[in-house]
Amino acid sequence: MSAAVAFQMWMLLLLGTVTGIGRAHVSNTRVMRGNTRRDDLYCKEENITITPMGGVIHSPRYPNAYPRNVLLSWKLQALPGRRIHLEFDGHFGLEEAENGVCRYDFVEVEDQSETSTIIWGRWCGQKAPPSLHSKSNTLRVIFKSDDYFVAKPGFKVYYSLLGTSGGQMPAAVTEVPFSLDDLDRTIAAYDTVEQLLRSLSPDTWRQDLDSIYTQTHMHYRSRAYHLASRYNKVDLNRLYDDVKRYSCTPRNYSVNLREELRTTNAVFFPRCLLVKRCGGNCGCGSYNWNSGCTCQASKTTLKLYEVLKYAPEVTLHQRHRRPRLRWVMDEIFLTHHETCECACPSQRPR
Repeated sequence: MSAAVAFQMWMLLLLGTVTGIGRAHVSNTRVMRGNTRRDDLYCKEENITITPMGGVIHSPRYPNAYPRNVLLSWKLQALPGRRIHLEFDGHFGLEEAENGVCRYDFVEVEDQSETSTIIWGRWCGQKAPPSLHSKSNTLRVIFKSDDYFVAKPGFKVYYSLLGTSGGQMPAAVTEVPFSLDDLDRTIAAYDTVEQLLRSLSPDTWRQDLDSIYTQTHMHYRSRAYHLASRYNKVDLNRLYDDVKRYSCTPRNYSVNLREELRTTNAVFFPRCLLVKRCGGNCGCGSYNWNSGCTCQASKTTLKLYEVLKYAPEVTLHQRHRRPRLRWVMDEIFLTHHETCECACPSQRPR
């Protein structure tokens, strides 16, 4: 056998071995992902009775990346004889499917009755699910994420009642009276004026939206009335978006180095430095804004500073003499808050 032929056979044997190892590694990874222990999951179930006002549910931290290892369930229940309408927000994103199957992170909708359960679908990836009408008065929305990859923004779905004929109820406010406090809580669940009006008046919300800036019965006409052709209603959404973006953000704070470093046996120059720390409030701009939310750091970093430091050294020889000032350059690290979020009691702890 020639040397060239022997070399080719050796290379083929080596490639086969490497390929087998690679396949075994991929297979083992899939087995590990499929064997997530249920005990490690954060599980929570919530029962929601649907009123004519409707409402919204979403993945935790929406529109930011949702947490790993959660199994959440919302049971939506209407009165007997009523049906439910679901509409997913187009801003949708979960971990992509594997071979066309949503195995790991997904949202699922089940239609439940006393005799059967219909699974409307299981969705993941970047395409929002279609809207759907229930066949019974009970729907269950299930969201699951595993212990590996997560995505943004998660999902948000709006729920409302359907009439017995299958069409959405025209005007919720005319059927069930509600207080201003109830309406205020409803407003907190929506991000845009379009979503709010669509929930309150499913049949006429487009006309209501277009007429906001053309109300002829009002004595006062706002500046937006004269600019109605530019559709300045988007400014309302921008104003509210600014609340959510900038109420809880990193801000400049001056810290005293002795207090920050908890040092009592040294002094520094400069004695204070500027750092970024989370500030502001969470009094508005989130669905559960009235449940004791606080502005906290979601990402921190350590930054290095060089400062002058003086720490007196008293020896037996110098005990009865005034110590000599001797300054040295010293390196210190201070914590900066890079990103902030509103942490609420109902959120899963990190």
